[in-house]
Amino acid sequence: MGESKIVNTIEHYGVYVKAKTGYVKLAPYDHPDHFVNFKYLAEVPAVLRADEDLTLIVFKKDFNEENLVLELRPIQTTVDIRRIHFNVKPLAKTDMYELSLDQAVADGTMLHAQSGLFWSTHMAVIVLGDTEKELERYFSNEDLSDAYAVKAYLDDSLAAFPSNPKLKSLSKIWDEKAESEKDLRDYAYVEEQWNKYQETAKLSLKAQYLESMLAEIKGYLQNHAKGLKATDAQERQDFAEKELKELEKQL
Repeated sequence: MGESKIVNTIEHYGVYVKAKTGYVKLAPYDHPDHFVNFKYLAEVPAVLRADEDLTLIVFKKDFNEENLVLELRPIQTTVDIRRIHFNVKPLAKTDMYELSLDQAVADGTMLHAQSGLFWSTHMAVIVLGDTEKELERYFSNEDLSDAYAVKAYLDDSLAAFPSNPKLKSLSKIWDEKAESEKDLRDYAYVEEQWNKYQETAKLSLKAQYLESMLAEIKGYLQNHAKGLKATDAQERQDFAEKELKELEKQL
């Protein structure tokens, strides 16, 4: 989405991030969430900075820094929100203050600003960097864990930016990864019963675990007829059925 509206002169109360040129104002987040849902990212302003320094301008009558909570949240599937403390310097213009941070903040981060005294809503937010490019960069990392969660966040990102061709392409990749992840997770229940069968010497328990394994195999093959473990599942099923007949003779 690129950068949001830039103002060169701050004339209205609010919180602004210093951009390459001018300033971009944080916008209220008008949804009942404690953090941004990715499907609403198109509503969130974005700012392109000259570097990774983060400088804010607060323009507010009777501003009290203790009433303003500032947080950073990376664009990622794990919600990791970190509260930050700024240095505050009054500026020459009445009611205007500069807030600076002693550490660098990378693009691909959301800045939250919360104060019941500042907005009628409880949170305002801005994305540092080009939102769509940062989403593309993040979801291009195919080593991300928990593919199901990644797919869910990517689906929400596509709801925000449905015409983004890169996100559409990445969606197909993560659909496959999520399906493979579910495939292996479902087969783990088969493995669990198989391991119990192998680890016990008691015949009645062996039969019980084989029967449980057959039930898990049935569910697995119904959901993954051509799954990654379909051949193994069929082999285990054949073995279990034969072994149960033998165990019945001994019990």
